[in-house]
Amino acid sequence: MVSKDDLFHLATYQAANYCSINWLWDSNPSAMGAPPGFAWARWVRDEAQMPPRGDEAQYMAQLIALSLADEWDLNDPAVRDRAVKWFNAVRDQFPNTILYTNNYGGQVSDAALGEFISRAKPDMIMFDTYPFRAQWDASKPNHTGAALPAQTTPWYSELRRYRDHALASGIPFGTYIQTFHAVQDYDQTNYRDPSASELRLNHFAALAFNAKYLTGFTYNTGASSLFTRPGGDSNPTPLYAEQANINRRVRNLGRTLVRLKPIAEATHQYTTSMMFIRGRHRDAVSGEDRPNPLPIGFVPDPQAPDACSEWVADRNDPYLRGWAVNNLGTKNHGLPGDVIVSWFTVLDESLDGPGHRDQVYLMVVNGLSDPGGSAADCRQQIKLNFAFSGTIAGVQLMDPDTGQIQRHVLPVVNGRRQLTLTLDGGDAALFKFDTGAPFVMPEPASATR
Repeated sequence: MVSKDDLFHLATYQAANYCSINWLWDSNPSAMGAPPGFAWARWVRDEAQMPPRGDEAQYMAQLIALSLADEWDLNDPAVRDRAVKWFNAVRDQFPNTILYTNNYGGQVSDAALGEFISRAKPDMIMFDTYPFRAQWDASKPNHTGAALPAQTTPWYSELRRYRDHALASGIPFGTYIQTFHAVQDYDQTNYRDPSASELRLNHFAALAFNAKYLTGFTYNTGASSLFTRPGGDSNPTPLYAEQANINRRVRNLGRTLVRLKPIAEATHQYTTSMMFIRGRHRDAVSGEDRPNPLPIGFVPDPQAPDACSEWVADRNDPYLRGWAVNNLGTKNHGLPGDVIVSWFTVLDESLDGPGHRDQVYLMVVNGLSDPGGSAADCRQQIKLNFAFSGTIAGVQLMDPDTGQIQRHVLPVVNGRRQLTLTLDGGDAALFKFDTGAPFVMPEPASATR
């Protein structure tokens, strides 16, 4: 989210590997380069503020998305009717623009959200939940106390909820990424800058939940985590370099992920196409080590409730047989953190190439993060054991730094082929089984061993 009222340099923005500018209400077309300029999007206050406005007409060919209002109370039938009318009135005028709306996490009931989607037919739905907070302390400067652990479980729960609505409607969903700090004295809520491991987790966990659209809130305002005050993008913080690195890897992973969908659920009662390998935490009161809570929509595995959410061998893929997680960093008292495993398949079977069907992709996210320290301080080793059959002996894994596909013949350990992933805090890996089917990409990518 870019503010036209704060200093903005297109070159600095592009160097951070962003795909498009998302203007916060009002745009500044002259900052987007010579027409047709850099790809852009913006929020729209009301029905009278649709583009083109001002000098936007010369840049319309690069308009990719519009958020029609923000955080409207869709629980109110009158507000919902107004939003439906708005979408229906403008849809045909913007056939190549993603039209969507956004609500904060938990704001809209499932019934109201479902009715809105069925009537308004948005191209996408979106939500914002910001999990990185600090204590509100009246005795501290700016009322900012100690950093609190990230509130990831409520955020995961909302990711799952929007994921389910999007899948049921055949549309994508998006989410906002926390790149701001703010002190809300009126409700004693203190949002802090994320750490490097938290910022990574904010992106890659969202992708594991099948989010297709990520927007950082915010970029160049005085509240930005990426630049020092008073605002503008002239003086980057260390988190700016971290964001540029994350964006590069998200863009590489996205070349494949936009062509994938979650594998089918085994039941509508809870989520089975994803699994949480449950990490542990030390209880602040008792000092005991306990399993991390599961998000809403996930249930403990009946055979090993403290180890993972429900997982059944051969259900999502025919090969996975077990795993082990080891904390290699310096955080979480040496205890293992969460690991998220998501199963995907192609949006269309033609993408698998001739002679191949039902290819399965796995995304693995190191869910361990910490408010302090580096991403390396939250590094984990994740070992996945597979019972391959036939000629399969390994996996094709994407290098997120380069986008290249690497083929790995996996070693045999105790009778199983074992894939060892070493991931810094919040980082992710994307791979498929090496069946001979191509790794889905928009164009051929070189393969290395």
